[in-house]
Amino acid sequence: MYPYARLAPLALLALLALTGCAKPAAKAPTGTAASPTEAAAPVESASLPPAEAAVKPAPAEHLPAALPPVMAAPPEPQSTPAPAVPEQATKQTLEPKPARTAALIPPRSEPVARTPDVAPAAVSKPAAAAAKSGGPAVAVVGDSLAVGVGMTMEQRLKKIEGLGCRPMGKVSTGLISKKYDWDKALAGLLAKEPISAVVVVLGGNDANNSIAGKAAGTPEWNAAYSAKAQRFLQIAADAKVRVLWVGLPAMKDADYSRRVAAVNAAAKTACANVAGCTYLEASDIFTDEAGNYVQAKDIGGKNVSLRAGDGVHMTMTGYDLLCRRVLDKLELTGSQSRP
Repeated sequence: MYPYARLAPLALLALLALTGCAKPAAKAPTGTAASPTEAAAPVESASLPPAEAAVKPAPAEHLPAALPPVMAAPPEPQSTPAPAVPEQATKQTLEPKPARTAALIPPRSEPVARTPDVAPAAVSKPAAAAAKSGGPAVAVVGDSLAVGVGMTMEQRLKKIEGLGCRPMGKVSTGLISKKYDWDKALAGLLAKEPISAVVVVLGGNDANNSIAGKAAGTPEWNAAYSAKAQRFLQIAADAKVRVLWVGLPAMKDADYSRRVAAVNAAAKTACANVAGCTYLEASDIFTDEAGNYVQAKDIGGKNVSLRAGDGVHMTMTGYDLLCRRVLDKLELTGSQSRP
């Protein structure tokens, strides 16, 4: 067994040699593929498969390219509603103006609509002023047309010292109407206040009311209305106060205009039978050369509206033109001083 004992160390050396040769062979692929990064982290580099190492950088390359659209998207929804805010604010600011402006037009074209509420407070001031100074006042009586004339006359007579205006127009009244007793109202006025002249603008409502079943324009109606007007005018004559009865202008509606003409004719007859009464024909202000109704006229090179949209009442310009005609007539008749 001695020879075998000598061979055992040799066999052990051979086995160790074979094992040492196998280790370098296994390290060779790793050593040839190693990079500086892998050398710092040899465990990670050795553990990642080649396919995963190739895919991992891809998200890092594409993310920067995808981020700008995501960041740009929010400004777009913010920029679209922004203009709507000033537009809304502008609309809310401008819309009320036409309405207010719209709430200011009717009084200028038809001031009679405001008269029932305003007239009582407005008429007391000139009347009180005239009473304190001892000066006379011009009274304007009648229906809604008298309201407009009274308003403009009050403004004009403010410029004349010692002469006032007593506007007494009442909407929807007349000598036939039972709503208001003009005979009683005129008698009470002349008994209490110094009145230099009475201006009558009346008959627009009477033209639509019958007397004893007869309509305006019939002989029976004309005679009955003339008698009523004469009794009314006599109240002023008994108080020694002059009266100026203003004839009504032509109306837009032809049938109504004919009835109004009957009122004018009856009033003119009554006025001729009462001392101190003068009838004023003023329809030419509101008609063309042929005597036809006109809505507007050329005044100073401008087309000026003189009548309201209803074809009955007047604009403030129309009322003022009529008022100036009345004041001119009062000066001609000398009725600004009480006889």
